[in-house]
Amino acid sequence: MHFVLRRVRDRFIGWLPSRIDRRVRVAAWLSLVFQVVLIGTGGAVRLTASGLGCPTWPQCTEGSFVNTPEMGIHGFIEFGNRLLTFVLAAVTIAAFLSVFRFRRQRRDLFRLTLLQGLSIPFQAVLGGITVLTGLNPFVVGAHFAVSIALVGVTTMLVWRV
Repeated sequence: MHFVLRRVRDRFIGWLPSRIDRRVRVAAWLSLVFQVVLIGTGGAVRLTASGLGCPTWPQCTEGSFVNTPEMGIHGFIEFGNRLLTFVLAAVTIAAFLSVFRFRRQRRDLFRLTLLQGLSIPFQAVLGGITVLTGLNPFVVGAHFAVSIALVGVTTMLVWRV
């Protein structure tokens, strides 16, 4: 069994890029695009007063992670913003894996993608605190500030690849 797992691992690592190529660049650009899109949907949440469209966290309503039609457009806007986080997480994992094989040669890229990946759960919790505090302006501001900082980190990644 151990031999089989080692072969699967070696095969997977062999599939990963060993240098900066198109896959690495695409993953970096996609992570930047989705960071910006997520900020845009966050802006839509704020501008449409949908911040409490899902009044609980991490669930959208008591007993359900998804919104219901009775919640109206605000529930859909807030829930859409939450769902986009999972798309960003998948893209960020792809960016991390794309630089994993040459992490010793390009520690800067490895650290930038690691920081991106670790920031997503942090931002999700901060978004939850935003909801649980009833959209406290200081928490909302911190949530936005961290998002902007992450765009900076992701921009550095794109610049370096």
